[in-house]
Amino acid sequence: MGLFSRRKSKKELRTAKIDDAFSRVYSKIESIDSWKDPKKLERYILDSCEQIIASTKEMERQKKEYRVVTSYLNDIQTLETLPAQTGAELKSTANRIIELDNSISSAKTIQRNISEDQFTVISEDEANMPEIINRLASDEIYQAKLKKNLSYMEGEKSRWTIEREELTSQNATLKRGAMLLITTFLALILLLGIVIISTSADLTIWLYVLFFICSLGGFMIFMRQSSIQKENHVAIVHLNQAISVLNVERMKYVNVTNGIEYQKEKYHVHGSAELQYVWEQYIEKVKDQQRYIQNNDDLEYFTGKLERMLSDLKLNDDKIWINQIESLVNKEDMAYLRHQLVMRRQKIRKRLEDNRSLIQDERNEIERLMKTHEHYLPEIQEIIKSVDKLCGTSASADINF
Repeated sequence: MGLFSRRKSKKELRTAKIDDAFSRVYSKIESIDSWKDPKKLERYILDSCEQIIASTKEMERQKKEYRVVTSYLNDIQTLETLPAQTGAELKSTANRIIELDNSISSAKTIQRNISEDQFTVISEDEANMPEIINRLASDEIYQAKLKKNLSYMEGEKSRWTIEREELTSQNATLKRGAMLLITTFLALILLLGIVIISTSADLTIWLYVLFFICSLGGFMIFMRQSSIQKENHVAIVHLNQAISVLNVERMKYVNVTNGIEYQKEKYHVHGSAELQYVWEQYIEKVKDQQRYIQNNDDLEYFTGKLERMLSDLKLNDDKIWINQIESLVNKEDMAYLRHQLVMRRQKIRKRLEDNRSLIQDERNEIERLMKTHEHYLPEIQEIIKSVDKLCGTSASADINF
C-alpha cells in the first residue's frame, strides 16, 4: 500500500476562519508606528501577496495529487468490472507471480551444510564424485584392515623377539651348568684318586658311577643346547618373516593413509561418510540454484505477461499494479486499497477548501487595507494585479479552481 500513501506537504498551511485572519491583520496594523511611512504597509501587503502565491502553488500540488488519486480509483473500478474471462486470466497470472516470488524468497533462506570451498572443489570433480566417494570408503576399509594386520604383526614380532631372548638366556644358563658339571667331575675324580692312593681301596664302581652321571648330565646339556639352537633358528626365521611382512604392511598403510588424508584435506571432510553427506548437500544446492534460475525466468515471463495485460486495459497507471499484485487476487486487499484512496481524496479536498478560504481571506484583507489606507507606493497596485492574474484572485469574489 506504500505507493498509495498520502504525500506530506513541506509546510502546514493555516486554516483559520475569517475572524482569525482579520484579528491577525489588525494586530499587525496596530504595530505600525507611523502610517506616514508607506514601506511598512507595503511590506505587509507584499507578504500577503507572497502568501497567496505560496498557497496557490500548494493548491496546484494538491489538485495534481487529487487527480492522481482519482485516476487510481478509476483504475480500481476498471479492474473490478473486467469481463469474467479477462479477470480470471489476470488473476491467474498474478497468482502465478505471487507463487514464484514466494518460492524465490524461500529459496534465499535455504541454507545447505556445505562451504563455498567445498562447493567449488566438488563442482570441479562433479562427474567423478560417486567413484571418488566409493574409493575413499574402500580405502578406509583397507586402512582399517592394514591397521589390524600391523597390530597383529607387531605382536608377532614382539613374541618372537621375546622367544629369542628367553632361548639366549637358557643357552647361557646351560653353558654355566656345563662348566659347573665339568668342574665337579674333575674335582670328584681328583678326590677319588687321593682316596685310592691313600687307602688302596677298590673304588672302580664309584668311578663308573661318577663317569655315568657326568656323561648323562653332559648328554642332557648337549641335547638341550641342540634343541635351543633349533628353536632359536625357528625364532629367527619367524622374526625375520614378521619384520618383513610388517615393513610391507607398514608401507601399504602409509600409502593408503596418505591417499585418504589427501582426499579429506581436499574436500574438507573427516571421512567418506561426511563426504557422502557433503555430496548430497551439493546436489541439493545445485537443484536449489536451478530452481532459482528457472523461477526467475518464469517470474520474468509472467511479469511481462501481466504488464502486457494491464497495458491492454488502458489504465491511467498500469505500471503501479506490478507492485500491488496482492490486490489483484485478493478482494479484501482491493477493498482496503479503495477505502484508503477514498479517505485520502477526502483529506485532499478538505485541504483544498481550507487553502481556497485562506487565499480569499488574504485577498479581501489586502483590498480592505488599500481602501482604508492610502499610504503605499503606486507600484503596489501593479503588484496586486499581477498576483490576481497569476493566482486567479480578486476581492470579494469566489475563487474558482
